[in-house]
Amino acid sequence: MRYSNRRHVSLRCLGAAAVLSGALLMIQPAVAHADDALVSGDSLVPDGQTRTILAPENHSVVEEEGRSPVQTAAETTKNFADAISHFEAVEGVGVSIENIAAEQERQKIKEIELARVEAGVKAAEEERARIAEEERLAAEAAQVRQAFVDAALDQVGTPYVSGGAAPGGFDCSGLVKYCVAQVYGYEMPRTAAAQSGEGESVSFGDLQTGDLLFWGSGSGVYHVAIYVGNGQYVHAPRPGQSVKVQTLESYTPTFAKRLNL
Repeated sequence: MRYSNRRHVSLRCLGAAAVLSGALLMIQPAVAHADDALVSGDSLVPDGQTRTILAPENHSVVEEEGRSPVQTAAETTKNFADAISHFEAVEGVGVSIENIAAEQERQKIKEIELARVEAGVKAAEEERARIAEEERLAAEAAQVRQAFVDAALDQVGTPYVSGGAAPGGFDCSGLVKYCVAQVYGYEMPRTAAAQSGEGESVSFGDLQTGDLLFWGSGSGVYHVAIYVGNGQYVHAPRPGQSVKVQTLESYTPTFAKRLNL
């Protein structure tokens, strides 16, 4: 749209030149006849008028210029045509510049979209890597928790011994202390009440293998067991019994904790 006015002007110039050229072609015979009359000295009107209008000094002006009116018109027409060609050339340059600018804008948009796609791909890859790492850590933690449970299950049948914390005999907190040391390498407190201060609280609906189950509350916690999954736990119940597995329904704990070791 920026170059529509220029095109309009060039078209108007071309039209004017065409009209002028046509008019000159129509009068060319009359002009030629007038030139012949000047050269031959013939008069078309009374001598006084003809000689006054076409005096030698006036005629000499035409000769000094060296061009007849037809030649001048032809040259003017050519100049008009050259000007129009110039306008069209300039217009073509302008259109080319617009095309280049439009292509650059399209390329810029493509680059922006490509950057967005690449950023999205990178974010997706990072998210997949994060999830994979979380899954790896969770799998490792599950393996450690299972090893903790297996260590406790290995002691099933070991007699209850008050204050016992070795394979020859265990009380409830002694069994937990021993298994934690074997698997985690961590020294747990000796009593059930002290052990209840370790880890974080979890609900019974969110129990995982290796969680600790407690009976009682506050400083009155009196028993601890290890959850082995499927609604069961392993513990050293009381004197006269051995380490064994029981269900949550048979002897329901008060709360649960999860060790972060």
